Amino acid sequence: MSFFGPAVKITALQPQVRNKRRVSVFLDGNFLFGLSGETVAALGLRVGREVDRADLDRIALEEQLYEARQYAFLLLSYKARTTSELKQRLGRKGFSPDIVSSTLQRLAELKMVDDAGFARRFAEDRITIGHKGKWRVRGELLKRGVAKEHIEGALATAPDEKEAAREVAEKYLSRNRRLEQDVLKRRLYAFLARRGFSPDTIRSVMGETVSDSGLEATE
Repeated sequence: MSFFGPAVKITALQPQVRNKRRVSVFLDGNFLFGLSGETVAALGLRVGREVDRADLDRIALEEQLYEARQYAFLLLSYKARTTSELKQRLGRKGFSPDIVSSTLQRLAELKMVDDAGFARRFAEDRITIGHKGKWRVRGELLKRGVAKEHIEGALATAPDEKEAAREVAEKYLSRNRRLEQDVLKRRLYAFLARRGFSPDTIRSVMGETVSDSGLEATE
């Protein structure tokens, strides 16, 4: 919305036919642009008000902020996301760095983006429901752009991974009892390692589950 002439007057604000939530703005009798109803209300636009180039720049900025917020709300309606994930998606959508930064700040103020809380919930779900180890959880959170201090804080309060590892091991043993003992032990260790359990957790769980299954665990 660039404007180079003198101040002009808003002569009409008409709801659009196809989308009643958007408003067509007329200056001196000529249609200039469409805006969201939220932008019109936020800036107090009304028929008879005079606007100049600076006003139009402010209107353009406010509309971009509105569109960025709406897109972020849409993304968050599908699932929780980290600040980094939202930043990437907003950038790919074409919003400028300043608009993205302002949008993320507003979302944080609304408590709609909280990386520390996201990390805590993610770690708990991945361990108790997904049966993944803390090493795996740490890597997944890093990929989502969560700061290391949030990750370590989440893992420090997360459930013990040992119970999850035990459940995984018991299911694996029940499905693979026909394997030779040495092969079964190697494969079980590798399977638990791929799920992100630590070596200490794996050795401990194998010492319990393999022993219970009638096999003798190895160091």
